[in-house]
Amino acid sequence: MQHAMNMPVTMAWFRRTGIFLMLMFTLAPGALAQLPGPAPGWYNVLHYGAKAHKDSNSTAAIQRAIDDCHRQGGGTLYFPAGEYMSGQLYLKSNVSFFFETNATLYASRNPNDYKHRSGVYQADNQAALPNEQALFYGDSVCNIGFFGKGRLHGQAVRKWEPLREVDGFIAAETENARQAGIPMERYYATEPKIRLVYINNASELTFRDITLEESPDWSLHLGNTSNAVIDGVTILTSLEAGVNADGIDIDGCRNVRIANCYIATGDDAICLKSTVRKGVYHPCENIVVNNCTLVSTSTALKIGTESHGDFRNIIFSNCTVSNTNRGISIVVRDGALVEDVYFTNLIINCSRKHFNWWGDADPIRFILLKRNPDSRLGTIRNIYVRDVVARGQGTSLIRGFEGRPLENIVLENVRLELASESLPDKRATDILRLENAKDITLRNVVLAWDTARGREAKWASALNSRLVNGLRVEGLQLKGSGGKGKLIRLEKTTGLYTSGEWNEGQVENAQ
Repeated sequence: MQHAMNMPVTMAWFRRTGIFLMLMFTLAPGALAQLPGPAPGWYNVLHYGAKAHKDSNSTAAIQRAIDDCHRQGGGTLYFPAGEYMSGQLYLKSNVSFFFETNATLYASRNPNDYKHRSGVYQADNQAALPNEQALFYGDSVCNIGFFGKGRLHGQAVRKWEPLREVDGFIAAETENARQAGIPMERYYATEPKIRLVYINNASELTFRDITLEESPDWSLHLGNTSNAVIDGVTILTSLEAGVNADGIDIDGCRNVRIANCYIATGDDAICLKSTVRKGVYHPCENIVVNNCTLVSTSTALKIGTESHGDFRNIIFSNCTVSNTNRGISIVVRDGALVEDVYFTNLIINCSRKHFNWWGDADPIRFILLKRNPDSRLGTIRNIYVRDVVARGQGTSLIRGFEGRPLENIVLENVRLELASESLPDKRATDILRLENAKDITLRNVVLAWDTARGREAKWASALNSRLVNGLRVEGLQLKGSGGKGKLIRLEKTTGLYTSGEWNEGQVENAQ
């Protein structure tokens, strides 16, 4: 080493070193746009005729680059800085994408640039009306990645219009808003209602650092996928108008890790589901969501409502949730079994939104339903909520179905604080309501009325338990003055066990 450091700096040495440095910088991703041809394994979309300005449709050029990369065994498509525009692109195995900083790929607003869809698409009716329109669409593919600090932009357009029809899932909330004098109007997305990324029947997928903005429909949708990593991704849509613009939808997938993401979206932020596609559905299992920051006009961390296949072995941890209409939820409507789910180390702050959004500013909602009278009836059991601080304006609800109680639900080291609702269509009644459930444990739980912000006329109790068999209460604390009646209301609650402080004067027993 000493000999090398003392070598004389000759012109020949300089030429050799200069050539090496030139080659090193030439092969750096940021320099690929200046290469006369693609570097090995990298395919510059400009070399295939793509135009780095938004008013030029580069669909054909980008697809040529994808196809060529695939034919040659795979590699990475490179988007230098600039604004690109494209219609639907079809993914191929072993082809990844790198978007340079300040590179943005815009989704075309021309419906003819996407796969034809028959019928009128509805987000909550995937089985009958599947949507395969996407900026990036892939089926039966593997080993694909999206990398870089660039952006995919959906150019979503929404219009404020009179209510076209009442959503049956929130019919009661809609009528409540009507009676409160709220105009029956809402935002609707206009065609083309595409997704930014939709990949089915896939494996070995990676999304890292990229930003997805203003998707007209779900932003990032993975169906029947195994071994996927989503790390450091940012997803942004209008919090006021972004109807159906979910952040990440994990649909019948296995072995998925989501970490370090920032999502602020006008619908669900991270949603696990199991939809029917071409008559087939899949379970959703072995999913980890960690260290994410979430803002949602609907639910931040959700399982359902599309719930045909089972859900198991799922962890949501170390996340902060703010300005959100619902914190965490499990909603089974299509017959799934949901078991072994952990929500841990969460900070949740909820606030009420316009009536058309699902959610009551409730921190927790676990509920079992049937989508239609002939739907299968599912099961929810072994759900653990630990180390959670939550403030909201709506009633947290844990409710089973008649003849099918929720089983073994544990809330431990949980603080639920109910504040006055910010909108005129009041909904909240209790801080925590349990109904049609079996083996419920409340351990070191704090239920608090935020009396500094006033009390609502509908506030009734801190804890309302009805049709519960096996309620175990250890170390329950009640903070603040109550609503209209006792702080604890028990109705048809059996197998009750309590330890620690329990003031009988606070309890209304309506057995």
